[in-house]
Amino acid sequence: MQRFVTWDQLEVRVDGEKINAMAASFRVDPIERMELQFFNGLLRVSGTIRKFISVPFTVDIREIRANGRTVRVPIASASAFGALPIPQFLFGLARNKLPADLVHYEEPATFVVSLDRFLPSFVDADIENIWIIDGGLAVTLGRGGADLPPSSEKSNG
Repeated sequence: MQRFVTWDQLEVRVDGEKINAMAASFRVDPIERMELQFFNGLLRVSGTIRKFISVPFTVDIREIRANGRTVRVPIASASAFGALPIPQFLFGLARNKLPADLVHYEEPATFVVSLDRFLPSFVDADIENIWIIDGGLAVTLGRGGADLPPSSEKSNG
């Protein structure tokens, strides 16, 4: 179906502070606090988990793999108390705590997100690449298009 606007390729940036705020709203127990930091080639997730005591953790992500509307986020490394390595199998134990409509877990230590929940219904786009950059993400969208938003989804500015 022909869209109102089409493109062959589109480069966009996603603000890291906005991603951080959105991620905080999806926080699940036993995570008490979570913060995302974006550096060139590194996404660092730090926070605390509450299990009798607050345990600080750090998770490093060095790549984000995109394919169509699915994004895979493999865990490069994880540690607690700043230095103790966290075995990757422990991430699998948390799979039942994940919001099922947002993210699921695959071995080995990979979180999978479908972008259908985030894209408005009037936009059709596939993701070719995602790069972690200072302050956020750089995203290359492949061939896609958009229609005018339905009157209920229009913004006022």
